[in-house]
Amino acid sequence: MRLPSLSEFPFEKIQSQSLEAFAFARSALYRTEAMVGPAVEFLMTGKRPRFAIDDPKLFRAAGASLVELLRRDVANISNGLYPIEVLRPESPLKHLRRLPMMLFEIAGFAKRRGQKKAHQFSKEARELLEGLPEYYQRNFHFQDDGYLSEKSAELYEHQVELLFSGAADAMRRLVIPQLKRHFGEDHDGTGLTFLELAAGTGRGTRFVRLAFPKAKIVAVDLSAPYLKRAQEQLKSFARHDFVEANASDLPFKDEAFDAVFSIFLFHELPLAERKAVIRESLRVLKTGGFHGALDSIQLGDQPDFDPALELFPKEFHEPFYKNYIQTPLETVLTDQGLSDLDVNKGFFSKSISAVKRDSVVETSNSLAN
Repeated sequence: MRLPSLSEFPFEKIQSQSLEAFAFARSALYRTEAMVGPAVEFLMTGKRPRFAIDDPKLFRAAGASLVELLRRDVANISNGLYPIEVLRPESPLKHLRRLPMMLFEIAGFAKRRGQKKAHQFSKEARELLEGLPEYYQRNFHFQDDGYLSEKSAELYEHQVELLFSGAADAMRRLVIPQLKRHFGEDHDGTGLTFLELAAGTGRGTRFVRLAFPKAKIVAVDLSAPYLKRAQEQLKSFARHDFVEANASDLPFKDEAFDAVFSIFLFHELPLAERKAVIRESLRVLKTGGFHGALDSIQLGDQPDFDPALELFPKEFHEPFYKNYIQTPLETVLTDQGLSDLDVNKGFFSKSISAVKRDSVVETSNSLAN
């Protein structure tokens, strides 16, 4: 029996299979941990939470879509669109130490949801409310202190992974292939300046930074605690600025950025604010620049998932989500003058890239008046 030569050895296939095994194992871990939440809520309230996934058809469709997304994510790594470092796991000790905090947060979530209380804030969080938009002053998802405490910032990424079966990171990375198509697959970001709106804890920022290591990235968010968390998590990277600001009123000059993108922002905004944020994005975006909006899928994007989308705002505090899923984001973007739309869907999310043309600012201003 002849052994394969070194050149014939299937290194790439083995690496791809290993990465897939890691991605599926990570997803299984979060799916297992997610089972604790309903049990805690049942013990506290005597009621079992409703899940759209109770629908067998939806369960099968969601499972197939999850597998497809994770495999596509691994393929993007194998094809060099972003490095393997995007899969770097956090310290197991940090993960384990956070679990008791998650249990207390789940209990608090169940209590707030049962009592329909969405405006509860600690003394420290209340001190941050002044000057913030009215729509933002709430406990989104019934989470403790909304987006206005260090505890919330510490738990947020873990909570989102529990909600999406360990696929949240892979969904966040859907914008990167679009950025690579716009600027070139081999572009390392040299000479480029990106603006991320609603950067939160900086999770998506980190992935874009790894894909474009030499770009300058300005991360904007309304939450001081979340920006603090982002700074801590990105401290090993250079060429970052962190700015506490409203995405609809940015403190930057016209046409200052080569790309403006957001990750899971628009579904948490009233429709008028969505439009205002897009207009402001276009003001600071260079002509010919990249505009990216990554967010939840909407009604009709994945018809089998529509029941889950309709249930989500009833089970979690998402006051603007119903309007969001009923108002195609593609239409909102084109109405503001963006063109060359490209949609990249994966699991429960979609990323819409677009290009700013010469007439966009004029068109946007006329629509605003």
